[in-house]
Amino acid sequence: MRLRPRGFAAFVVVVASGLNAFARADFTILLRGNEQAVTATSVSSSLRGIEARPAGTVIPWDMVRAVEVSTGVDSNDAALNELLATGKDLWRARIRIERGDEALAQPLLVKHWERFRLNDGPTTALVAEGMLRCALASGDIRGAVEPWLVCLRIGSAGEPSRFSQLPLVMDDATGLLPALSPFVPAAKRADLAAACVAVNVSPAGTAGMPQEVAARIARMVAATDGVAIQLMPLSADAAPAVRALGLLEAILVAADARACTRATAEFDRAFAEQPAYLTAWKLAAVGTQEARIARASKPTQATGSPASADHNRALERAALALLAVPASGLDHSGLVDLYAFEEAESLLRESGDTASALQVAALREERLRELEPKNKAARK
Repeated sequence: MRLRPRGFAAFVVVVASGLNAFARADFTILLRGNEQAVTATSVSSSLRGIEARPAGTVIPWDMVRAVEVSTGVDSNDAALNELLATGKDLWRARIRIERGDEALAQPLLVKHWERFRLNDGPTTALVAEGMLRCALASGDIRGAVEPWLVCLRIGSAGEPSRFSQLPLVMDDATGLLPALSPFVPAAKRADLAAACVAVNVSPAGTAGMPQEVAARIARMVAATDGVAIQLMPLSADAAPAVRALGLLEAILVAADARACTRATAEFDRAFAEQPAYLTAWKLAAVGTQEARIARASKPTQATGSPASADHNRALERAALALLAVPASGLDHSGLVDLYAFEEAESLLRESGDTASALQVAALREERLRELEPKNKAARK
């Protein structure tokens, strides 16, 4: 999977040097910024970009300022001119995102989203990641799902990020989005699940790996809401994102503590060097599994019986397992921490330990206050 950004300058130099070897050039492609113009004996245009021949390299539309033609070549191409206008919009959006003005960039990208979302190539890479960055900047989880899955689809096909000067938003190894976890507070679950169920980001007749990723996330969100799910099979050649989610799901549906330990060990073997976000997700899965088992052990005997006491202790242990998430300091999104606090508070109340539940509620409010400056900045 090629998700790591790369610079565009080297890409253009290769194209230009390849074409400059020819004596005659009917077309000159003028690029934005300080990039060297590209000459070609012929060009063709599509939503991917403009292809300069004989090199055959595709230049994304946001990089193309104009196409000049020599005498005798028809320059009155309405389709080309329309794509150049689109490219200007996308260039303006890219520049705004690079300087941190996602709110101003978003309308320009939304204007062209439907046209590009099922396409591939470097121009779609720009539109999709731009849409993703805008959604994340505004805290819009639902709006982040579709552009992320488009980025996942085209990134798995080798298309690099177009934002080479900005920090990565996706995990370069798996393609997962650290900011979008299956473990979110109750208020956000319905939106996330709905977005995952509704998404369709693969062209007709192509494999739907992103749809499988979305389906697995939706199932795990349902599991955090207490819905019983059956483990989906995981193929040996599963994509990294699918594999990570499948192994997390195995932890979630484990029938008992021993099965959970085995599933966790398998996850750790598959991801020996886990990034911080993935470890936070694993801890949340373990805590959620333990909470499910504890709640299922509710006795029929009266309160105060030995069975009731065992049940309450199981609930308290599950709460402690979930609190390992915020204690780890590994969740930079804040959503997994809030999920863990929320669930731990509920478990403690169920166990009758109201005092501890209030302490957890206070910690949750403190975490919310820590996140508030970030949320305010996102809403601007």
